[in-house]
Amino acid sequence: MPGTRVLLTGADGLIGSHILAQLLSYQTVSVRAVVRSRGAVAALRQQYSHALSTSLDICLVPRQDFSLPGDSDIVFGNSIDPFAIVVHTLTANSTNEADCLAKFINLETDRALSLLSLIQVAAPTVSRVVIVTSLAPFARWLVGPGTSNNPAQVHAGATTIDTGYVLAASQASDNIVYDAIAHWPRKYGARFDVTYFTAPNVYGPTVLPLETSMDLSEGNRRIWDICSNDSSSRTDTSPYGIDPFLDVRDLATSVVRAVFIHEAANQRFVLAAGIMPSGAEIAKHIVSHFPQLVGRIRTSGIERRQYQATEASLESFNTYLVSSILRINQLRTVEVTICDTTQQMLDLQQRKTWKSVIES
Repeated sequence: MPGTRVLLTGADGLIGSHILAQLLSYQTVSVRAVVRSRGAVAALRQQYSHALSTSLDICLVPRQDFSLPGDSDIVFGNSIDPFAIVVHTLTANSTNEADCLAKFINLETDRALSLLSLIQVAAPTVSRVVIVTSLAPFARWLVGPGTSNNPAQVHAGATTIDTGYVLAASQASDNIVYDAIAHWPRKYGARFDVTYFTAPNVYGPTVLPLETSMDLSEGNRRIWDICSNDSSSRTDTSPYGIDPFLDVRDLATSVVRAVFIHEAANQRFVLAAGIMPSGAEIAKHIVSHFPQLVGRIRTSGIERRQYQATEASLESFNTYLVSSILRINQLRTVEVTICDTTQQMLDLQQRKTWKSVIES
C-alpha cells in the first residue's frame, strides 16, 4: 500500500468527490472513502475499479457523525496501514432538529467535536484533521428554517432575501463553530493539528458526467434552471442569498495541498473567488459562450433584482493564506466556472436526446 493513509468522509458529495479524485492522483496516497449509501459504494467501485486493490477502499456509514456504537470500528478498523490524515467534509444535517439558529449552531458544533473526540480515541496515528465546510447550511437555515436542502424549494417560497444579513449571520455562525474546533485540541491535548476550510456557495462541474439533474447540488441547480428556462424557480438570487462563490475544483485543490504542506497546520482558510452575478448576467455569460442557446435562454425576461453584491462582500474572505501557504495564486473566474458547469449540463441533455431518439 502507498505511504500516506487518508480517511475521507463525504466522498460521494460534490466537494468530497473532487477531493477523492485529486488524492488518488498521488501514487504515494491511499484513501478510505466514507459514503452514505449503497448506490454511492457501487458508483465509486465502478469509477475507481483500477484503484480498489492498491489505493482505495470504501466503507458505508449513513451517519456523518459516526454516532452509533460500531461506527468507529467500521470507519477506522480493518486497515492494514494506520491513518495519518482525516479529511472531513462537514455538511449539516436536516434543520428540523433546531427551532432556532443558536440550537442549529450548537448541533453542528457538537457533531464536529464528537468527530474530533472519536479520532483522538480510535485513530492515535492521525497527525492532521482537515475540516471542510461552506456557509450554505447556515444560510439555508436563515432563509427557510426547517426546509429541505434544495435551494429551488427554498426560493419558491421566499420573498426578498437580505443578502447582506444572510452573509454576515452565516459567517458569524461559522466563526462560532470554528472557535470551538480550534480550542478543542488545546483543551484535550490532541495528538493532531486541525486545518479548517470555509467556502461560500460552491459551484462547478461534477467529477463524473451527470446522469440526471437530480445529481446537481449547491449552486449548480441555479445554472441548470437558467439553461432550462425554468420559470417556477427563482434564478435572480444566489442560493440562500450567498453571493460570493468558489469553484469546487479550487476548493478541492486547496484541501489536498493542506494535507501535505506542514505550514497549513492549525490554519483557517476562508475562500472566495469572486461574486456570482445576477441570473440575468449568468444567462448573458452562457449565451455568449454557447450561441446555440440564443433562442432558448431568456436574457431579458429573467427577473431582475436590485443587485447589491459588491467587492465589499469579499472583504472577509482572505486569499492571502491560500497563496502564501498553499501556493495557489489564481482561482477560477466566474466565467470559467459557469461555462464548464453549463457544458456538462448540455452534455447531459444531448445524451438524453440521443437516448430518446434511439429508443424511438
